[in-house]
Amino acid sequence: MKAIIAGGGTGGHLMPGIAVARELLRRDPSTRILFVGAKKGIENTVVPNEGFELMTLPIGGLKRVGWVRAVGNFVAMGAALIRSMGLLARFAPDVVVGLGGYASFPAVGAAILRGVPSVIMEQNILPGLANRVLGRRARFVAVPDDHAAGYFPGRAVVTGNPVRQAFKAIGPKAHQAPFTVLVTGGSQGAEAINSAVVAALPLLSKWRDTLRFLHQTGSRQEADVRLSYLEAGFQADVSSFFSSFESCYEKADLIVSRAGNTSVAEIQAAGRASVLIPLAYATDDHQRRNARAMVDRRAAIMIDPLELTGERLAKEITSLLEEPERLTRIEGRAKEMAVLDAEARIADLIERAASRSDGR
Repeated sequence: MKAIIAGGGTGGHLMPGIAVARELLRRDPSTRILFVGAKKGIENTVVPNEGFELMTLPIGGLKRVGWVRAVGNFVAMGAALIRSMGLLARFAPDVVVGLGGYASFPAVGAAILRGVPSVIMEQNILPGLANRVLGRRARFVAVPDDHAAGYFPGRAVVTGNPVRQAFKAIGPKAHQAPFTVLVTGGSQGAEAINSAVVAALPLLSKWRDTLRFLHQTGSRQEADVRLSYLEAGFQADVSSFFSSFESCYEKADLIVSRAGNTSVAEIQAAGRASVLIPLAYATDDHQRRNARAMVDRRAAIMIDPLELTGERLAKEITSLLEEPERLTRIEGRAKEMAVLDAEARIADLIERAASRSDGR
């Protein structure tokens, strides 16, 4: 089978695609997979590091970029659609898989125009613009839950969100000093979380010799956050982006994170305790919903973004590290919530679409 997987821009879109690609290759190592993404997306680093072939297009998003840039990006999107038509003619895929976001639109749109079967992967409760448009013509749309399925009548299949095997292979952690806290606001970082951690450091001073941090900051605040740890006397590995994120999860006693669908799925699969800080203005408030589902099962701690301060964050970190047995209980509950075969379910849909065995 030959498959194009299109999309990226953020880890939330890209990493589920990597997980599905790995599953397709596990089933048949002769499968050829080509990723298609944007020239400025994180796929430029991640996809080659994962050993996959990548083609990029000079495209950008249409939302929250200003009207002048939006018009330019719209024109570029049309040119990218034409290039994608040529790519499909040359590569001759059996199926095109869309990961969502603007980076998926040209390749999936070209597949629909050329009659190539397509499968959409939607990670969020409220689908994004690209998936809402393309999902009307896709053969299948893989969605995380029944709420999202309602946007794609007759095409949606509830699969859960795929997670790379490396996260599922992470074992239980023996919680003893020195403790490690992983901080992440997603692949692009989060200023609010970065600032809260910096403000929390003086309040965690008594833990200076028994606490270290792994902190994914995003590119804008990397230097400032690194300096803050140095001045506060904490050991910290600070990076704008960790390419081997599963190794960070393995080391972590506690994770401070946004509550995006991919992040929550990875936390559950790895069986890690977390302090979740939902993005205040996430579409349909889906991050708060994700975090609340974890909290209701006593599988995570949530800090409302409007209540996020250094003092509150330091209090939650301290209370958890002072009770290692509580960390262990939270980890077990998180693991119980994991959907561990989502990528297999989506791979089934891709194989069905590629073979047209469903008769559509």
